[in-house]
Amino acid sequence: MTPPEQEAGPSLETARWERRLPGLLGRLELPAEGVVQVGAHTGQEVEALTRCGFRRLVMMEPNRDHIPALERQLRRHHLGAGLPDPAGGHPPREVVVAAAGRDRGEATLHVTEYDQQASMLPPLLPMAVVRQDTVAVIPVREVQHGCDVLIVDAQGAELDVLVGTDLDRLRLAVIEGSTFARYSGGSTLDSIAEHMRSHGWRQVAAWAHVRPHVVDVAWAAPSLDRVSGV
Repeated sequence: MTPPEQEAGPSLETARWERRLPGLLGRLELPAEGVVQVGAHTGQEVEALTRCGFRRLVMMEPNRDHIPALERQLRRHHLGAGLPDPAGGHPPREVVVAAAGRDRGEATLHVTEYDQQASMLPPLLPMAVVRQDTVAVIPVREVQHGCDVLIVDAQGAELDVLVGTDLDRLRLAVIEGSTFARYSGGSTLDSIAEHMRSHGWRQVAAWAHVRPHVVDVAWAAPSLDRVSGV
């Protein structure tokens, strides 16, 4: 299997996905209709998603501590952006206080000292758990109405998120992954790639984190025609 570093070109660019997403949408000629963000945290990417022009934002976040900040970011940046209403009568902003998973239910959220590394899977050393919360689990397929883009930051639980997603209703996915498992039973870049390719998706971009071994990979759905140079 070809690593993301090789598919992306001779050298993998270090960049934040939210800064490269507008250009990628343009190259793919993909309108910014709606996006589901799994692992929305405190809403630090809401401003960037608004600049992309997404008319509908579905923000999934299981850590209740983050919800007030997330809602503030939505009011500050998306509420007054003057974007057209979403198609189909869907609300422009939706906060889903739950983890994304294969099926609806409850599970344990393992919160670490650096809470953006909280996961539905137990972390491996040297990460340490400081708190465990029982949280709701909802599959993306139940909340993705009116959205054609998926963004996943699930800290090792990416495959559970993808299994619970109706990929046929999406056109682009940006998925954070690691070259090795950082959580017990966690997915890796290779296992994510195998899943996406098995559904006919193709990699169109990859951006490395400053943190070693972590990469955001953008995948295009089979429904998107190949675009020259992408």
